[in-house]
Amino acid sequence: MRIKVFLIICFFSTLLSQAQDAVPVVLNDTLKFHRILEGHNGAIESLTFSKDGSFLATGSWDRKVRLYGVDSLKNYTFQREFDIHHAAITCIDISNDNKYIAIGSKDFTFSVFEVGTGQLRFISRDHTNAVSQLFFDPTSAFLITASMDGTARVYRVEDFEQAKPNSLVLSYASKINEAQLSPSKGKFLLACDDSKVVEVNVKGTVSASYIGHQARVTCLDVSHNKKMLASGSDDKTIRIWDIKTRKPRFLLEGHGWKVTSVHFSKDDRYLISSCNNGEVKIWDLQIGKESAYIPVIGNNARQAMFAPDMKSVAVATLQDKPPFGAILYHTPYTVSKPQQKGKKNPKRTK
Repeated sequence: MRIKVFLIICFFSTLLSQAQDAVPVVLNDTLKFHRILEGHNGAIESLTFSKDGSFLATGSWDRKVRLYGVDSLKNYTFQREFDIHHAAITCIDISNDNKYIAIGSKDFTFSVFEVGTGQLRFISRDHTNAVSQLFFDPTSAFLITASMDGTARVYRVEDFEQAKPNSLVLSYASKINEAQLSPSKGKFLLACDDSKVVEVNVKGTVSASYIGHQARVTCLDVSHNKKMLASGSDDKTIRIWDIKTRKPRFLLEGHGWKVTSVHFSKDDRYLISSCNNGEVKIWDLQIGKESAYIPVIGNNARQAMFAPDMKSVAVATLQDKPPFGAILYHTPYTVSKPQQKGKKNPKRTK
């Protein structure tokens, strides 16, 4: 059953004086405002949850990353701050074992810190343009970075003890806006300025292309079951692809401007997306339709993401005025178990 959502946020009139408890929300069915994680001195550009949901990290135009612990009651407790970069923080990832946090920046560098101690393990100046994406592989043994310089690099985490660790370099003929591991072993998926998503091997050779967008592809995500690929574009659309056939399953239309992020929910039932005009939308991928909507927040929603248990959503947006921090919402969702044939759709909490 499609969720019909009418959510009105009286946002800017209350931000300055009562940020934590004053953002009124009128809604019929779904997302409920929780809080703003105050603490940054500039607008939020990026964020990520740890894979187990025990941490949330936020990156800002104040050039800092703030790390929060998250308990089972959805209490967010500030843990530590990472402050080493000289420009906005574009991307963050936490290793699967929660040992390391990697941070990419518009200053062309990325850094790796120990989560527990805050100790700097490594900082790289290998890229020659902004670092657009970075992530640890599922084993936490490798870190993959991508850049607007048209390259992606693969680093062995254990080599970060060296003064200058070697990296495997993949080159592509266009700026790389985002990257993910492909389900095909030894290959990577790249979202590029040439309006394509391409699959490349470790030598940078293109083995497959997903063609359909009419402008640069800004973001992508691979479903947890490795069967679907989502891509967002400056053409205001999102495309859901069948990875095996490379054919589109759904064309998702409705954003008013450039799509800035796409993320699958843990059970792959939903996709959350953000847009340059501040919109955040949730899409039901069983029917290929919009199921929830958060009206304009700030002037540019940079990233939106489900917590791993799907009970929360975090949004990074470019507010004009303080307080600056990730905006958190409660959702009615829970992670559904894989459906057997003939079974009904997964239940939602109310």
